[in-house]
Amino acid sequence: MAKHIKTTRRSRYLTEDIGERLKALRLERGLTLTRLAALSGVPASTISKIENRQLRPSLVNAINLAMALEENLGFLVDRYRSRPEPVAVVRAGSRDTIEYDEMGLTLQDLSGNFVLGVLEARIGMLAKGAHSGVDPMTHKGEELCVVLSGAIRYRIGEEIVERASGEYVHFKSDIRHSWENVHPRATRVLWVFSDGLSF
Repeated sequence: MAKHIKTTRRSRYLTEDIGERLKALRLERGLTLTRLAALSGVPASTISKIENRQLRPSLVNAINLAMALEENLGFLVDRYRSRPEPVAVVRAGSRDTIEYDEMGLTLQDLSGNFVLGVLEARIGMLAKGAHSGVDPMTHKGEELCVVLSGAIRYRIGEEIVERASGEYVHFKSDIRHSWENVHPRATRVLWVFSDGLSF
């Protein structure tokens, strides 16, 4: 079943172009569907459906594809490879926003057109019961999650870490991890990722 990603028109997110960008990156790297599937762990049939606009990538699949392509997850958004700026100002009302319905997650981009580099930041709005998906994820670099309101529970390797408003967790993100909103209402977090590999 297709994963549905809603986008706001106030932003520059145009997820209809994800497949086109993914295919262009794959061909630029000289990769067949089969080879990219082997590198990413994402089935070739799923990659083909994404490229042909029949399926939107889940967050875990998007992370795995970006890692296999050695790319930033900016390929999900319309600002991808737009002219970088040495100073980026992103106002609250004009943040690029993407929604993952199956996860109960809304993300707002804080990086704008800043030069791609070490850090990427997002505001995450986690609906009641929101979670990162069935499968744990891994990605390069480090992850910092600051809870702005509500509460989040991480499973990092075999460790369970719960954080409430004003608290944070910081870890090497090549450790298998997942998260869930454990607050009875919505939770709001600030995520910062190193290596520029983020969602």
